[in-house]
Amino acid sequence: MPAFVRIALILAIATIAASLSANAQRFGPDQGIYCDIGKINGIDVYCPKPKLNGGWPAPFLFDKPGISVEGKVGLLEDDFRPGPFVANVSFYLVILYALERSWIRVRRRRT
Repeated sequence: MPAFVRIALILAIATIAASLSANAQRFGPDQGIYCDIGKINGIDVYCPKPKLNGGWPAPFLFDKPGISVEGKVGLLEDDFRPGPFVANVSFYLVILYALERSWIRVRRRRT
C-alpha cells in the first residue's frame, strides 16, 4: 500500500475517533447561565452552573444553555470549538501512526 494511502487512512480513522470521543462527556470547567434569579437592588443575579462538554482528551463541544437541549451536546446546536478538535485529531493521529510503525517493525522481524 502506498505511503500516502496509509497516511490518509490513518488520518480518516483519527478524525472518526476524535468525533466519537464527543461521547465522553463531563461537566466544567466552563460556566453557563442556566437560570435568572431576578434583580436584587437593581442588579441582575444569575445562577451559573458548569456546562456539559464532550470530547477527549480535550473537550471540543460545549452545551449552550438556553439554546439547546440542556444536558445534551450536539454538533449542530451547541458550541463547537475547532482548536481542541484539531488537537484531538492530532492526538489520535500520533497514537495510530505509532501503532502502525510498531506493527510494521514487528512484521519485518518475523520475516
